[in-house]
Amino acid sequence: MGFGSIVAKINSLPPFPQSIIKLEEAFRVGEPNMKTIVSIIEGDPLLTAAILAKVNAPVFGLKQHIVSVLQAVTLFGLNTVRASALKAAMERNFEIDMSPYAISNEDFSKISAMQTALMFQWYMGVDVQRAKIMIPISFIMEMGKVLIAKEVVESSYGDMFRDELIQSSSIEHVEDDFAGITSAKVCALLFRHWNFETLFAQLMESVDAKEEEIDGMIKDMVLGLKAVRAAVNVKEQLSDASIEEGAKIVQRMGYDSTRFVNAAHRIRENMGR
Repeated sequence: MGFGSIVAKINSLPPFPQSIIKLEEAFRVGEPNMKTIVSIIEGDPLLTAAILAKVNAPVFGLKQHIVSVLQAVTLFGLNTVRASALKAAMERNFEIDMSPYAISNEDFSKISAMQTALMFQWYMGVDVQRAKIMIPISFIMEMGKVLIAKEVVESSYGDMFRDELIQSSSIEHVEDDFAGITSAKVCALLFRHWNFETLFAQLMESVDAKEEEIDGMIKDMVLGLKAVRAAVNVKEQLSDASIEEGAKIVQRMGYDSTRFVNAAHRIRENMGR
Protein backbone atom coordinates (compact mmCIF):
# COMPACT_ATOMS: atom_id res chain seq x y z
CA MET A 1 0.00 0.00 0.00
CA GLY A 2 1.30 3.48 -0.79
CA PHE A 3 2.23 6.09 -3.33
CA GLY A 4 3.81 3.69 -5.84
CA SER A 5 0.79 1.42 -5.88
CA ILE A 6 -1.59 4.35 -6.45
CA VAL A 7 0.54 5.68 -9.32
CA ALA A 8 0.53 2.20 -10.89
CA LYS A 9 -3.27 2.08 -10.65
CA ILE A 10 -3.55 5.49 -12.32
CA ASN A 11 -1.19 4.50 -15.14
CA SER A 12 -3.28 1.40 -15.82
CA LEU A 13 -6.57 3.30 -16.15
CA PRO A 14 -8.16 3.17 -19.60
CA PRO A 15 -8.59 6.35 -21.67
CA PHE A 16 -11.80 8.32 -21.52
CA PRO A 17 -14.56 7.59 -24.05
CA GLN A 18 -14.51 9.60 -27.26
CA SER A 19 -17.45 11.71 -26.08
CA ILE A 20 -15.39 13.10 -23.17
CA ILE A 21 -12.29 13.60 -25.33
CA LYS A 22 -14.38 15.60 -27.82
CA LEU A 23 -16.01 17.54 -24.99
CA GLU A 24 -12.67 18.57 -23.48
CA GLU A 25 -11.29 19.50 -26.91
CA ALA A 26 -14.27 21.80 -27.41
CA PHE A 27 -13.54 23.59 -24.12
CA ARG A 28 -9.81 23.92 -24.84
CA VAL A 29 -10.34 26.11 -27.90
CA GLY A 30 -12.39 28.72 -26.02
CA GLU A 31 -16.05 29.22 -25.16
CA PRO A 32 -17.73 26.29 -26.91
CA ASN A 33 -20.94 26.44 -28.86
CA MET A 34 -23.94 25.17 -26.91
CA LYS A 35 -25.25 23.10 -29.81
CA THR A 36 -21.87 21.44 -30.20
CA ILE A 37 -21.72 20.42 -26.53
CA VAL A 38 -25.30 19.13 -26.53
CA SER A 39 -24.62 17.12 -29.70
CA ILE A 40 -21.45 15.55 -28.25
CA ILE A 41 -23.18 14.51 -25.03
CA GLU A 42 -26.34 13.22 -26.70
CA GLY A 43 -24.16 11.00 -28.88
CA ASP A 44 -23.30 9.01 -25.73
CA PRO A 45 -26.53 7.60 -24.19
CA LEU A 46 -24.80 6.43 -21.00
CA LEU A 47 -23.26 9.85 -20.47
CA THR A 48 -26.59 11.56 -21.15
CA ALA A 49 -28.37 9.41 -18.56
CA ALA A 50 -25.64 10.00 -15.96
CA ILE A 51 -25.70 13.77 -16.44
CA LEU A 52 -29.49 13.96 -16.15
CA ALA A 53 -29.33 11.92 -12.95
CA LYS A 54 -26.75 14.28 -11.46
CA VAL A 55 -28.45 17.58 -12.36
CA ASN A 56 -31.76 16.29 -10.99
CA ALA A 57 -30.21 15.61 -7.58
CA PRO A 58 -32.13 17.16 -4.63
CA VAL A 59 -29.13 19.32 -3.73
CA PHE A 60 -29.92 21.69 -6.61
CA GLY A 61 -33.47 22.24 -5.34
CA LEU A 62 -35.12 22.13 -8.76
CA LYS A 63 -38.89 22.57 -8.97
CA GLN A 64 -39.08 20.82 -12.34
CA HIS A 65 -37.49 17.62 -13.62
CA ILE A 66 -34.78 18.07 -16.26
CA VAL A 67 -35.42 15.68 -19.16
CA SER A 68 -32.88 16.73 -21.79
CA VAL A 69 -29.24 17.80 -22.10
CA LEU A 70 -30.36 21.05 -23.72
CA GLN A 71 -32.56 21.79 -20.70
CA ALA A 72 -29.63 21.07 -18.36
CA VAL A 73 -27.26 23.33 -20.28
CA THR A 74 -29.82 26.12 -20.49
CA LEU A 75 -30.56 26.01 -16.76
CA PHE A 76 -27.10 25.29 -15.29
CA GLY A 77 -24.73 26.52 -17.98
CA LEU A 78 -22.05 24.71 -19.94
CA ASN A 79 -19.57 24.44 -17.08
CA THR A 80 -21.84 22.65 -14.64
CA VAL A 81 -22.87 20.18 -17.33
CA ARG A 82 -19.20 19.72 -18.24
CA ALA A 83 -18.51 18.96 -14.58
CA SER A 84 -21.30 16.38 -14.50
CA ALA A 85 -19.92 14.75 -17.64
CA LEU A 86 -16.39 14.53 -16.24
CA LYS A 87 -17.65 13.06 -12.95
CA ALA A 88 -19.77 10.48 -14.75
CA ALA A 89 -16.86 9.48 -16.99
CA MET A 90 -14.45 9.17 -14.07
CA GLU A 91 -16.91 7.00 -12.17
CA ARG A 92 -17.07 4.62 -15.14
CA ASN A 93 -13.37 3.89 -14.64
CA PHE A 94 -13.57 3.00 -10.96
CA GLU A 95 -15.00 0.28 -8.79
CA ILE A 96 -16.07 2.54 -5.94
CA ASP A 97 -16.12 1.46 -2.29
CA MET A 98 -15.99 4.39 0.12
CA SER A 99 -16.36 2.33 3.30
CA PRO A 100 -12.78 3.19 4.46
CA TYR A 101 -14.00 6.79 4.84
CA ALA A 102 -16.99 5.55 6.87
CA ILE A 103 -19.46 6.77 4.23
CA SER A 104 -21.58 5.02 1.61
CA ASN A 105 -21.08 5.42 -2.12
CA GLU A 106 -24.38 7.33 -2.17
CA ASP A 107 -23.07 9.70 0.52
CA PHE A 108 -19.93 10.25 -1.54
CA SER A 109 -22.01 11.27 -4.57
CA LYS A 110 -24.06 13.63 -2.41
CA ILE A 111 -20.88 15.25 -1.05
CA SER A 112 -19.63 15.96 -4.59
CA ALA A 113 -23.03 17.36 -5.54
CA MET A 114 -23.12 19.61 -2.45
CA GLN A 115 -19.61 20.89 -3.15
CA THR A 116 -20.57 21.72 -6.72
CA ALA A 117 -23.84 23.39 -5.72
CA LEU A 118 -22.02 25.51 -3.14
CA MET A 119 -19.32 26.52 -5.60
CA PHE A 120 -21.95 27.31 -8.23
CA GLN A 121 -24.18 29.40 -5.97
CA TRP A 122 -21.30 31.20 -4.23
CA TYR A 123 -18.41 31.66 -6.64
CA MET A 124 -20.51 32.71 -9.65
CA GLY A 125 -21.10 35.88 -7.63
CA VAL A 126 -17.37 36.29 -7.00
CA ASP A 127 -15.81 35.81 -10.44
CA VAL A 128 -17.80 34.43 -13.39
CA GLN A 129 -14.73 33.70 -15.53
CA ARG A 130 -12.89 31.80 -12.81
CA ALA A 131 -16.10 29.98 -11.92
CA LYS A 132 -15.86 28.29 -15.33
CA ILE A 133 -12.83 26.45 -13.97
CA MET A 134 -13.94 26.15 -10.35
CA ILE A 135 -17.29 24.48 -11.00
CA PRO A 136 -15.94 21.50 -13.00
CA ILE A 137 -13.15 20.96 -10.47
CA SER A 138 -15.56 21.07 -7.51
CA PHE A 139 -17.52 18.14 -8.94
CA ILE A 140 -14.47 15.88 -9.30
CA MET A 141 -12.00 17.16 -6.69
CA GLU A 142 -12.67 14.29 -4.27
CA MET A 143 -12.13 11.47 -6.81
CA GLY A 144 -8.64 10.88 -5.43
CA LYS A 145 -10.33 9.45 -2.35
CA VAL A 146 -11.68 6.61 -4.48
CA LEU A 147 -8.17 5.36 -5.19
CA ILE A 148 -7.00 5.81 -1.62
CA ALA A 149 -10.10 3.91 -0.44
CA LYS A 150 -9.25 1.12 -2.87
CA GLU A 151 -5.73 0.93 -1.44
CA VAL A 152 -7.09 0.74 2.09
CA VAL A 153 -9.63 -1.97 1.16
CA GLU A 154 -6.83 -4.07 -0.38
CA SER A 155 -4.64 -3.64 2.71
CA SER A 156 -4.96 -4.94 6.25
CA TYR A 157 -5.31 -1.42 7.68
CA GLY A 158 -8.98 -0.73 7.00
CA ASP A 159 -10.14 -0.51 10.61
CA MET A 160 -7.08 1.48 11.63
CA PHE A 161 -7.63 3.97 8.79
CA ARG A 162 -11.28 4.51 9.77
CA ASP A 163 -10.40 4.90 13.45
CA GLU A 164 -7.69 7.46 12.68
CA LEU A 165 -10.04 9.34 10.36
CA ILE A 166 -12.70 9.57 13.08
CA GLN A 167 -10.22 10.79 15.69
CA SER A 168 -8.13 13.15 13.56
CA SER A 169 -9.03 16.75 12.77
CA SER A 170 -7.21 16.46 9.43
CA ILE A 171 -8.39 14.11 6.69
CA GLU A 172 -5.28 14.97 4.68
CA HIS A 173 -2.88 13.93 7.44
CA VAL A 174 -4.53 10.52 7.77
CA GLU A 175 -4.40 9.99 4.01
CA ASP A 176 -0.74 10.95 3.87
CA ASP A 177 0.12 8.73 6.85
CA PHE A 178 -1.45 5.65 5.32
CA ALA A 179 -1.00 6.19 1.57
CA GLY A 180 2.00 8.51 1.39
CA ILE A 181 -0.09 10.99 -0.60
CA THR A 182 -3.25 13.05 -0.08
CA SER A 183 -6.38 12.57 -2.14
CA ALA A 184 -6.01 16.07 -3.63
CA LYS A 185 -2.60 15.14 -5.04
CA VAL A 186 -4.00 11.84 -6.30
CA CYS A 187 -6.66 13.87 -8.07
CA ALA A 188 -3.96 16.04 -9.64
CA LEU A 189 -2.23 12.89 -10.93
CA LEU A 190 -5.54 11.73 -12.41
CA PHE A 191 -6.03 15.07 -14.15
CA ARG A 192 -2.55 14.85 -15.68
CA HIS A 193 -3.08 11.21 -16.71
CA TRP A 194 -6.24 12.13 -18.60
CA ASN A 195 -4.78 15.33 -20.08
CA PHE A 196 -7.25 17.68 -18.42
CA GLU A 197 -6.47 21.38 -18.44
CA THR A 198 -3.09 21.97 -16.78
CA LEU A 199 -4.70 24.43 -14.38
CA PHE A 200 -6.92 21.66 -12.96
CA ALA A 201 -3.86 19.76 -11.75
CA GLN A 202 -2.06 22.89 -10.54
CA LEU A 203 -5.00 23.86 -8.35
CA MET A 204 -5.38 20.40 -6.81
CA GLU A 205 -1.64 20.19 -6.14
CA SER A 206 -1.94 23.35 -4.05
CA VAL A 207 -5.15 22.62 -2.13
CA ASP A 208 -3.33 21.03 0.83
CA ALA A 209 -0.58 23.68 0.94
CA LYS A 210 -0.36 26.34 3.63
CA GLU A 211 -2.00 29.56 2.48
CA GLU A 212 1.26 31.53 2.57
CA GLU A 213 2.89 28.96 0.26
CA ILE A 214 0.30 29.15 -2.54
CA ASP A 215 1.31 30.81 -5.81
CA GLY A 216 -0.32 34.24 -5.96
CA MET A 217 -1.53 33.64 -9.53
CA ILE A 218 -3.85 30.85 -8.43
CA LYS A 219 -4.31 31.67 -4.75
CA ASP A 220 -7.87 32.97 -4.99
CA MET A 221 -9.05 29.83 -6.76
CA VAL A 222 -7.18 27.50 -4.40
CA LEU A 223 -8.68 29.24 -1.37
CA GLY A 224 -12.10 28.97 -2.99
CA LEU A 225 -11.65 25.21 -3.21
CA LYS A 226 -10.41 25.14 0.39
CA ALA A 227 -13.50 27.05 1.54
CA VAL A 228 -15.89 24.64 -0.15
CA ARG A 229 -13.98 21.59 1.13
CA ALA A 230 -14.04 23.02 4.65
CA ALA A 231 -17.82 23.38 4.52
CA VAL A 232 -18.48 20.04 2.81
CA ASN A 233 -16.23 17.01 3.29
CA VAL A 234 -16.39 13.33 4.22
CA LYS A 235 -16.52 14.14 7.93
CA GLU A 236 -18.88 17.12 7.97
CA GLN A 237 -21.43 18.24 5.42
CA LEU A 238 -22.71 21.76 5.98
CA SER A 239 -22.78 21.63 9.76
CA ASP A 240 -22.83 25.00 11.52
CA ALA A 241 -19.18 24.50 12.45
CA SER A 242 -18.02 23.47 8.97
CA ILE A 243 -19.89 26.36 7.31
CA GLU A 244 -18.18 28.71 9.73
CA GLU A 245 -14.76 27.24 8.84
CA GLY A 246 -15.47 27.79 5.16
CA ALA A 247 -16.69 31.33 5.84
CA LYS A 248 -13.44 32.17 7.65
CA ILE A 249 -11.46 31.23 4.54
CA VAL A 250 -13.78 33.35 2.39
CA GLN A 251 -13.12 36.31 4.69
CA ARG A 252 -9.36 35.75 4.41
CA MET A 253 -9.83 35.91 0.64
CA GLY A 254 -11.09 39.45 1.17
CA TYR A 255 -14.76 38.73 0.38
CA ASP A 256 -17.94 39.22 2.36
CA SER A 257 -18.87 35.72 3.54
CA THR A 258 -22.63 36.40 3.57
CA ARG A 259 -23.23 34.97 0.09
CA PHE A 260 -21.22 31.86 0.95
CA VAL A 261 -23.10 31.26 4.22
CA ASN A 262 -26.50 31.90 2.64
CA ALA A 263 -25.74 29.48 -0.20
CA ALA A 264 -24.61 26.82 2.29
CA HIS A 265 -27.78 27.17 4.35
CA ARG A 266 -29.95 27.05 1.23
CA ILE A 267 -28.28 23.83 0.04
CA ARG A 268 -28.59 22.29 3.50
CA GLU A 269 -32.30 23.07 3.46
CA ASN A 270 -32.67 21.50 -0.02
CA MET A 271 -31.00 18.35 1.30
CA GLY A 272 -33.38 18.24 4.26
CA ARG A 273 -30.54 18.52 6.78
